Amino acid sequence: MQCRSQVLYLLRNSRTLKNEAWEKLAENKLIWPARLHHFALNTEDPEVLADWYVRAMGYEKKTYGSGWLLSGAERNIIILTGKKSEVAFSSYAVEDDSHLSNVSEQFSAAECKIEKFSTPLFCDNAISITDHDGNVFVFGVPLEGRAGCDQLPGRLQHIVFATTQLADQVSFFTNKLGFRKSDTVFDSDKDPTACFMRSDPEHHSLGLFRASEARLDHFCFESTCWNDIRDWGDHFSEERIPIVWGAGRHGAGNNLFIFVEDPDGNKLEISAEIELMTWEQEPREWPHEERTLNLWGTAWLRS
Repeated sequence: MQCRSQVLYLLRNSRTLKNEAWEKLAENKLIWPARLHHFALNTEDPEVLADWYVRAMGYEKKTYGSGWLLSGAERNIIILTGKKSEVAFSSYAVEDDSHLSNVSEQFSAAECKIEKFSTPLFCDNAISITDHDGNVFVFGVPLEGRAGCDQLPGRLQHIVFATTQLADQVSFFTNKLGFRKSDTVFDSDKDPTACFMRSDPEHHSLGLFRASEARLDHFCFESTCWNDIRDWGDHFSEERIPIVWGAGRHGAGNNLFIFVEDPDGNKLEISAEIELMTWEQEPREWPHEERTLNLWGTAWLRS
């Protein structure tokens, strides 16, 4: 197998990134593993939203500019002032500086526009790229010593966006950024309606749904087992936070789930037992039907 520098040389000198150079890139798994670490969520009333997350998710809250930094052992969110329900950026953690350097070279070879980016939870060499819908994705090395204490297990695991240009978005994330397709959902006309992509062994760290507008769809916290789902349900009940979907089990991903909504109407998922996949596993196809999204019953169909 060729070393990473040789692969990057091929990429820089190739006008077509979909052919031999990208096959060699896949062999070297340059983005793998990258995991969702934190994201920044805009709202018109940061204090109200931050207080809800402290109550609902057990965060520790501290001021961050005109917003709030919500800290947990494995789940962190930044609350900012802005348009309600807009994601300012989504941040993926890589292993170390060497890994980040390789990822940056990969993005450059794929002709992505790379920007330096500052976030309080990453080292100062973080970078960002922007997708076709204007969503900002940050890649960096996490700072040490910022772990909080989570009363209930639930690490931040994936984020999902709605898009009007599903095919172009999937191509961008897989052909340029190096995400791997796990499952694609197709309607009766064989047009894709959703795609779930992974950047580490878990089934998806990023999802996309076909929609009439580009927006946040939901984000997810992964617990460890069915008993955790039960405990989260009891906790939400005590806080008078209703479950809006679930309990159920997804077809694509095979994970258990419940959904609740925050005061801005953003949907957050508590999940358990998400499917694990190797890098080499090929993507699968699912029909656009309720069972694909919930093997146990009714589903939240986006289109």
